[in-house]
Amino acid sequence: MKYGLDKYEIMMNKAIVAGLNRSEYIRQASIHCTVTERLKPKDVKAIRDLQGIAENLNRIAKFCSSILNRGSTNENLVQLFRDIYECRDFILSLIKTYRNTPDSI
Repeated sequence: MKYGLDKYEIMMNKAIVAGLNRSEYIRQASIHCTVTERLKPKDVKAIRDLQGIAENLNRIAKFCSSILNRGSTNENLVQLFRDIYECRDFILSLIKTYRNTPDSI
């Protein structure tokens, strides 16, 4: 296993603190460590889509708050209803996309 000088020093310091030689430290670390995999492109897209959902829901919450603060009109309620259904349709499309089936809901 190759290390740069700075990484080698860090590894050796940890081995010394643990009371192990270099080989034993690497052996123990490889057996007992937890490896975290990188995010797949599909996961990154899902995170971005969920951020979009959060922004939409926040916008709807602010809109609801403004309706409650100034009294509601039919026009405001219709707009709120449309926004809610837009978010619902978006969420359903995400579910279909990530399940990889056209009509799994």
